[in-house]
Formats: sequence, C-alpha cells, structure tokens
Amino acid sequence: MNKRLYSIWIASIFLVSFSFLATALWAETPQAIKVGVTVSASGKFSTEVGPFQRLLKTWVDEVNRRGGIYLKEYNRKLPLKLITYDDRSDAATARRYYERLVTVDGVHLLFGPYSSPLTFAASTASEQHHIPFIAICANSPKIYNRGFKWIVCVIDAAPRYTYRYWEMVKAEGKARSVGFVVEDTLHPVGVYKGSRVLAEQAGLEVLAGDILPADTSDFTPVILKLKRLNPDIVYVSANIPLAVAFMKQARELDLSPREFHCIHHSGVFRQPLGAAADYVVGQSYWEPGMKYSDQNRFLSILKQAEIDLDEYPWSPAYMMAFEIAEAALNQAGTLEPAVLMKTLKNLRITTLGGVVWFAENGVGTINTYPSQIQQGKYQIIWPPEVATAEHIYPTPPWDKR
Repeated sequence: MNKRLYSIWIASIFLVSFSFLATALWAETPQAIKVGVTVSASGKFSTEVGPFQRLLKTWVDEVNRRGGIYLKEYNRKLPLKLITYDDRSDAATARRYYERLVTVDGVHLLFGPYSSPLTFAASTASEQHHIPFIAICANSPKIYNRGFKWIVCVIDAAPRYTYRYWEMVKAEGKARSVGFVVEDTLHPVGVYKGSRVLAEQAGLEVLAGDILPADTSDFTPVILKLKRLNPDIVYVSANIPLAVAFMKQARELDLSPREFHCIHHSGVFRQPLGAAADYVVGQSYWEPGMKYSDQNRFLSILKQAEIDLDEYPWSPAYMMAFEIAEAALNQAGTLEPAVLMKTLKNLRITTLGGVVWFAENGVGTINTYPSQIQQGKYQIIWPPEVATAEHIYPTPPWDKR
C-alpha cells in the first residue's frame, strides 16, 4: 500500500471512529430535562389550583427562552420539557399518573400535586422508582413520617402552619379563647393539631374542637354550640369549599366572634362570600414588597400566566419550588437521580419566600404569614417587620358594618 492510500485509509478509520464516538456521546446526552407533575384541573381542588398548568408552562417557557439549565456533566444547557396530567383532585388518579410519569414518560424530576392526600398517594411512585420528588402544598406529617428518602417539601410541617398567627395573638394579649372547626382531611387535621397546642401555649382556652366530614353541608349544630360558648376566635381549619359553606351559615345564624380565622381565605374564598369575608384572617405565603429573591421575575410569570395572586395565594409556593428545582439541577450538574436527590437534601438557598433547607425527613422551612382581608384587600399583619397593615381586632360586628 502506497503512502497516499495508507493516509486515506487511516483518515477514513479516524472519521468513522469519531463518528461512532460522537453518535454515542450524543445518544448519552439527554435532549431535555423532563419534569412531571399533575394539576387538579378538575374536581374539588380545581378552584384552588386549576390554572396552575399555565403557571408551570409559563415557567418552563421562561427558562427555555434563557437557553435552559446548564448541567456540567453534559457541558451544555438543556431545555425543560413539561409533562402534565389532570389528577381530577383524586388520590388514586394522582397515584396512577405519577406511576406513568416515571415508567412511561421517563421524567427526571417530579413536582407534587396540590394537597396532602394527593401527595401522600403520588409520592409512593417516586419512592418506589427512586425519582426526586419536590412536594409543594402538602405538609401533613403523615407524608413525611414514612421514612421516604426521595421526597422534599417546600413548606414547613402542618402543625406549624399558623405559628406566626399564634405568636401575634400572644403578643397582643387580647384574645382569651378559641373554638376550632376542622375538616377531617390530612392537611386541615394536621394544622388543627398543631394550632391547638400553639393556642394553649399562647394562653388561650380551647372551648371547642369539632372535626367534621369533608362533605358536611349543615353546620347548624356546631354554629349553635359556638354561639353558646362564645369564643373570641373561631378558627376554621378547612379547605375552601367547606370553609365557604361554614362561613355562609355562620353569617346567616349571626355567629359573631371577635375574629374568624380561616386557614385558606384566598380570592376564591372571598368572592362567593362578598362582604361576609371582610376582616377574616388567614394565611399568605408572600405579598409584593417582601425582599428575598427576584420578585419581578415572579410577577412577570404570574402576569404571563394570567394568574391573580389574591385568588391563588399559594402560587408563590410553586415559584419557590421552581427556584429549588433550578438550583438543585444546576448544582448537581447531572440528571443522575441519586446525585440530584442528594443535592436537593443538602440545598440551602434564598427563595421568593425566604431561606429554604430540608430536614432529614424532607420537610422544608417556608411558612405562612397571617393576613387579613381589609376592604377587599389582603394585608400581612404579622410580624411587624413585614406587615403591610395593622391587625384589626376585634372586628366590627356583622350587623353593624
């Protein structure tokens, strides 16, 4: 073989080898970071998170316009690919779709569904198949006391959900008693158990603690009992449908405590009640002006998704989940599940709502702030350093407004 033919032969082998190597490397590099989630677009939770598919898509589009998320292992930015299903506000349906997201869609990261019951069911798929799972609005201790290793949660545990409210009540020293009305589902019961202890620690006498089925439609016996006991605070630990039904009957039967506290009192709570929602205290994750991460980015995403913050006050918790996912992916630098999960567990970042890190069982550190509906607007009333208005207590009697 002459030198010229030999050179051509060597060059051909090199080109073929390089081609095979490049093809193999390309095949090993994912074309996108696949994120899976279900949204309650129908069913009882649709009033609370129905439009959040738009929120998720807007976030993904915003990240992808910036080129995606850089992963060191592949030395490139990868776009996000969102895969969503409607869980119909049903735990069994959520469980089935999360199994599909893992085994059929091959997602790299999961966001949890809305509510503790759905998350309790859905997170079993991530645990079984070892896929990182970021729970968002689901803080029942029953989720995190199972010894699961593949879950973290944005928010603090349910028993501490309203701890700042009880701090305020204790500091003001005005209220002396409380009566609880509780929906018998995971999150409301978890919140109630913690709040009952916190109320007693704040010096209040607990006069009632009625736990009611989620489908309760007649609250007359409970309301008449509360009228007789006359607690300063009537504290409703319930999801919005039950809370709205209770408040309507409470107003009709002229139950007038010095304060109503409904843990979920968003715009979809306020709208059907109208003026009857005025002065109700509840919980908010964030309001504009709180100085943590980039609020302009969040407000832009909300605007593009056409989501109103007052109507959907848990949307900031979803933004915090987005920030957590971005930071974990970037720091891990890979989509290898074990590395990504370890990075999540060790993460400590400042999000829209404050600093987040995770306990050994996955529970996060973000908590809510007491807010009061004042003339149709939501005002943070505690602690003083972030308050946007003063707490109005006692509230004006219903028949004198």
